[in-house]
Order: sequence, then structure tokens, then C-alpha cells
Amino acid sequence: MAKFKQIGIDVEVSRAIEANRLSFSETENDILRRMMTGARPQRLPSPKFNPPILLQGKRNRGAWSVVVNGEKSAAASLTSAYQTMLLSLAGQDSGFLEKFSARRARTRLFVARRPEALYGNSPHLAIDFAKPLTDGWYFDTNLSLQQIAQRARAAAEVSGLRYGVDLYIAKEGEAI
Repeated sequence: MAKFKQIGIDVEVSRAIEANRLSFSETENDILRRMMTGARPQRLPSPKFNPPILLQGKRNRGAWSVVVNGEKSAAASLTSAYQTMLLSLAGQDSGFLEKFSARRARTRLFVARRPEALYGNSPHLAIDFAKPLTDGWYFDTNLSLQQIAQRARAAAEVSGLRYGVDLYIAKEGEAI
């Protein structure tokens, strides 16, 4: 039996651990070991999810996951699930972010090269809510569950994927 030592970590380190979680059965020790050694993760079998339904209510923390072409990734929050989805799609298609940047909801862009460009008439929101995504791209984190669901559907369309089948964000097995 392995001996364990208890350590204290701050919220930022905890978020980094959760952002690297591949399955809900994976322990924090497993995640840290993989992160520190650079070991390649084993491909996990894709779980069977209930048919996609719209979750009601506010964004919150919990057992979130993202599925892109059968590959499941765990996320600690709705925002990190959205970020994971964007990064996964960008990793599969180098032109995805450029194509997705043409999409918008009213005055807000879905992704942008400049943080303040995300917010149209309210560029001051970038200070608190624009977060770096990758390679000079930014995304909005001030989004409700319904707004993220809308953006996930648009991302599927841009990628040529079927939302709810090839691509979806889910909480505890129920797609948004």
C-alpha cells in the first residue's frame, strides 16, 4: 500500500489539477503524477451519456465533461468545459478559431484576437471576463449556461460536427 502525505494547495493549483482530469475515477495523485512525469494519458473509453437535454438554472460547479468525436475530457466548471471544448476543436482544426471568430451573439464575438473586441459596445468587460485561450486568442467567461450551450452548438456547426452526437458539453451525464 502506498503511503500518502497530506499537502496544502491553493485554489489556482486545484483548478490546474481539475483541468487535467481525464476521468472522474482519476485521483488527484494520478493527475499530478501524469503532469509531473509528462506521461501520455491512456485513452479512456467513452461513457454512454443520456440523450442531450437542456439543463435549467445558473452556471455552477460540478461534474462537467466535454465530448468531441468520442473523446471525453473532464472539467471542474462550466467555463472550463467551454474552454476545453474550444481548445479541443482548435487542436483538431487549425482554422477553427478563425472561422469561429466570425460568429457573434448580438454585439459579442465568441472568440477574438483582442480581449476588448469580445464585448462590442462594452469593452471595459474585458478587464474582468476576457481570458486567454491559445496563441493570441481570447474567449468570454461571463456567460450563462444557455449562452455556452448556444456557443457550443455554433462551434459544432462551424466544425461540421453534430451537436449532441459528435460534440457536446455535459453535466453529470446530461448534455446542455
